[in-house]
Amino acid sequence: MKNSIDLFLLRFISYSVCLIPFVLIFSNSIADIIVVITATYFIYKSIKNNDWLWLKEQWVKICFLIYFWLIISSFFSYNQELALSRSISWIRFIIFAASLQFLFFTQKKFEKKLIIFIFFAIIYVNIEMLIEYFTNYSLYSRFLETYFDKDPFAGGSHRISGPFKDAPKSGLYLSYFIFPTFFGLINYFYLKNKSNLFIFLLIFIILNLFLIKISGHRGSVLSIIISSFLMIFFLFFRKNIKIFIYSLIILFISCFILYNSNSFLKNRIKNSLIDKTFNEISNYSKSAYGSLSITAFKMSLSNPIFGVGLKNYRIACEKDEFLSEGHKGSGYGVSPWKGHYNIELKKYYEATCSSHPHNLYLTWLSETGIPGLLFFIIFLIIIIIKINQDKNILLKNILFLGILTSLIPKFIPMMPSLNFFSNWNAVTVWFLIGWLLSYFSKNK
Repeated sequence: MKNSIDLFLLRFISYSVCLIPFVLIFSNSIADIIVVITATYFIYKSIKNNDWLWLKEQWVKICFLIYFWLIISSFFSYNQELALSRSISWIRFIIFAASLQFLFFTQKKFEKKLIIFIFFAIIYVNIEMLIEYFTNYSLYSRFLETYFDKDPFAGGSHRISGPFKDAPKSGLYLSYFIFPTFFGLINYFYLKNKSNLFIFLLIFIILNLFLIKISGHRGSVLSIIISSFLMIFFLFFRKNIKIFIYSLIILFISCFILYNSNSFLKNRIKNSLIDKTFNEISNYSKSAYGSLSITAFKMSLSNPIFGVGLKNYRIACEKDEFLSEGHKGSGYGVSPWKGHYNIELKKYYEATCSSHPHNLYLTWLSETGIPGLLFFIIFLIIIIIKINQDKNILLKNILFLGILTSLIPKFIPMMPSLNFFSNWNAVTVWFLIGWLLSYFSKNK
């Protein structure tokens, strides 16, 4: 009886984990609940089987060190209650990633089942984005408006949000999951079954590259470009040169179609992606991202050891000591959350406030201090060493490459990013990290 209950729980939670990419489209809270249930079940299994091997993993050890540091630094934050509530609950992501590595991905056919679930989730996002592209609103937006009296949402004139209320997430979602799904389909259906799926896969990848571009989120576009070139670089060393050639063909055809699909899109690529990105890099200190980065550096200089506290950037940035000269000299009533033209100084100042610095490493530096940032960098180094110790996996498993090349751009220092500690982004990132790490358990 107990075995049947355990089997039922395992299957139920396994399907719940497979549903996470779909749930992320509609509800951060439900996705987070699945993470908590999964982590709790994994602890239960560890206690029942007296199996704590996962605690010996180097990445787990450094993550627990980070966890305790987050709690300690919370006592020195501007808002201790907020920082502590976020810090104490952060442990769920460590255990969730470990459960993926040591339990769920060790099940036969779990990965194949997951690929199918993600594929249909991406297809749904594709449909919603295309509908919004042609009609201005997604079906989900109209559904909420019609049956729940909610205000309709859309990405606006320069963005496509699809089923996401937060416009940038459509492009981010695809940039996170498109390569693991694409190469998962190749691994499980094209290579193994020798099915004639090349045309379908070609259309699938081109469509998603197109949708990432029209999502209007430059970070997602840059991310997918970097992932594409990384994938081609790694595939060059594979014995199966056909995949490398196919990838080159897909990339060049996709770029050609994207750039020449219409004059409006062509101008947007040049003006929005190329020109704007170049201008921001060349004048970084005067840009919006540069302004938020300067605020983060001010916080780190003021609080070098403990930082301002987890999720406290949004609170600390309103303090006088972190405001820009333009906001300081303009008197009361000028919000640091908005750009401001200072009449006296005859200069425009970008906003010095946001929910986070929009940079992964500056988030760690400003909110957890220098030790927190160093611990996080050590965590990344441990993952890199783990991959380097098993180089064959880079050449043998194309799906592993898909996950790895999707994650790498998110950890490039100058790349703009979502808040690493926000629910939606944290669930997504730790989901992929746990998936990536599961390949080392399989090899053992």
